[in-house]
Amino acid sequence: MLKRLLLALALMGGLHGPAVLAESVAERSLRQVTLAVENMGCSLCKYTVENALRQVEGVRSAEVDMEKAVAVVTYDPSEVQVDVLVKAVGDAGYPAAVKE
Repeated sequence: MLKRLLLALALMGGLHGPAVLAESVAERSLRQVTLAVENMGCSLCKYTVENALRQVEGVRSAEVDMEKAVAVVTYDPSEVQVDVLVKAVGDAGYPAAVKE
């Protein structure tokens, strides 16, 4: 949400020093989690899991590694919690858990 606001300000010509600083602070607050994902067997599975994660508000990126059976998710913890990410993958048909 903060990125959208900053983009809107920039497009309106109102992006100044403090807003640029706010964006860099927001970027630093992002977290990354690796989820172990079960039952993936094809490229459609990869797409389905990535899409399910990318649809969650607060997710900045989601990349699936089929060989390792994991999804690496970059997210904003002020917008979404890890349990919501796990649930989104599960709801798409792929049991998932945080990989230690």
